[in-house]
Order: sequence, then structure tokens, then C-alpha cells
Amino acid sequence: MSLFINLVQNESMKIFKKTGTKVMFLILIALIAVIGLVTRFFIGEPADEAADWETVLQQEVQMIEQQLESGEIPPRAAEGLQEQHDLYMYHLEEGIEPLNSSHRWYFIVNNPQFVNFLTMFTVIIAAGIIAGEHSNGTIKLLLIRPVKRWKILLSKWLAAMLFSLVMLATLIIFSVAAGFLIFGFSPEPVRVVEIAGGSIRDMHVALYGAVMYGLAYIELIIMTTFAFMIGTVFRNQSLAIGLSLVLLFTGGQIAYLLSNYNWMKFYLFANTYMIQFFEGQPIIEGLTPLFSSIVLIVYFSLFMLIAMVAFTKRDVAD
Repeated sequence: MSLFINLVQNESMKIFKKTGTKVMFLILIALIAVIGLVTRFFIGEPADEAADWETVLQQEVQMIEQQLESGEIPPRAAEGLQEQHDLYMYHLEEGIEPLNSSHRWYFIVNNPQFVNFLTMFTVIIAAGIIAGEHSNGTIKLLLIRPVKRWKILLSKWLAAMLFSLVMLATLIIFSVAAGFLIFGFSPEPVRVVEIAGGSIRDMHVALYGAVMYGLAYIELIIMTTFAFMIGTVFRNQSLAIGLSLVLLFTGGQIAYLLSNYNWMKFYLFANTYMIQFFEGQPIIEGLTPLFSSIVLIVYFSLFMLIAMVAFTKRDVAD
């Protein structure tokens, strides 16, 4: 076990010593700062409007009630307006200030979108962690160690995932820091209230953020493992990175376009976006968290199995 842990540590050191890795962290931190400043000074709601949120919501409620009473709203639109009305009334009755775009916690809990950047960075690392050994001619030196090949491969995958966890921790820490530095510090408890699956959900902002980041991280695991498999099988970093990133940004759109077909439930990218269940809006009707979890486990196992077989059975001289 200690030998395996040393393998993971050595692979992690290789990753974190690279100049490219340091650049990735700098890019992530810079993006957080830039997005925070843009949100604060160009997108955020006016301070006076945010401060008098109760008056604003009361006016919105009156407008919605007038629209609903007019009878001129289509049924589908009326249903959406009624949900919005109920949401505003909940805020007013419970005295909970909405998280508008000028609020520090709005910036923090909406930063799971940055996990896509983490996915890109981790894909680059995972795609080259085996392919790079071949291109650098160090693969034979790696395999002469008295360690089974599957352990070497697993240590490299774990090192890539450790990198992603450090990146995720960096994202969360700097998002919180930027949120309070740019938008101001206030210790008051904050809650996130929204419509999910046709009902009102009220959660503490810390729990809400943890769920959002956690669900977004699931897609990172799958895409990283896919890139790791491609890089291991074809020993080509460019192919692994290119294919993984193309699927990362188009896979969800394909699932949405073909969502009317029941067989799409088995399509990988109809299941990777686990936030869809938290939002109460599955891409495909009938899709459930349990079903998607099983599908993802099957795909993950298949990717790792293919990588293991390719790495352990192939002659290094090939």
C-alpha cells in the first residue's frame, strides 16, 4: 500500500511541477476575479433597488396578478407566472431577500459554471499523463518498476483526480474570497429560494453551493476518465483532448436535440449533467437520478476497463 501511495505522490508531483499546471491555476484565479468585477460593476442590480427588495417584489406581485386576472395569458405562460407569483410571495412572507446579481452569495453559488474550466484543465492533464510517457520515451523506465501495470495506471488516474480536487478547492476558496472582497462582507445567514420541479425549495446557501459544486464535479470525473482512456488506448494526447472537449461542449446539445427519443436515456451526455435533477427539469422525460447514476457507473467502469486492458496487455514496443 505504501508503494502505491508513493506512486500517486510521485505522479502528483510531476503534475504540479509543470509550468502549464501553474498557468492553469493563474488562469482560473484571474477568471474568478474578472467575472466578479464585471458582475459587480456592469451586470449587478443598482444598490438602491437591491436594498428595497420588498417594495420591488410587491410591485412585481401586483403586475403578475393583473396579468393573470386579464385572462389574456396562454395557459403555459400563466402557469409560469403563477409559480413566479408564489415564489415572490414566499420571499415576502418569510422575509427572505432574493439572491440578486449584486449579492455576494449570488456570485459564489453561481460559480459551479467554472467547473467546466476545471474539466478542461483536468482533461488536458489526464489525456497526456500516459500519452506523454510514450511521446517522451519514458514509458519503459516507468514499467521496469516492480509494480503491476494496473497499479501504475490507477496511480496516474488518481493523481489526475487529485489535481482536479485541488483545482476545485481553489475555485471555491477564491470564489468566496472574491465574493466578499468585491461585493462586501456581511455575516448574515442567506437562503436560496427557487422553484424546482413545480414546488418551492428553500435551502441555506452553503448547502445549496455544496450540492451544485458536487453535482457539477460528477461530469468532471466522467470526462476526465474518458480522456484518460482515449490517451491510454491511442497514446495520442491531442486526440484525447480534442475529442473530450468536443464532446464536453456538444454532448449536452445532442442530448437536448434528440430528447424525444426514449433510447437517448442511455446516451452518456443525457446523464452527466446531474444538476438537471436538482433543478427538477430532466432533459429526457422519465429520467431519474438513480437511473442516471447507474448509467454513469457503467460508462465509468467501461472506460477504466478499456484503459486497463490496453495498458496491461499491450507491448510497450508497439
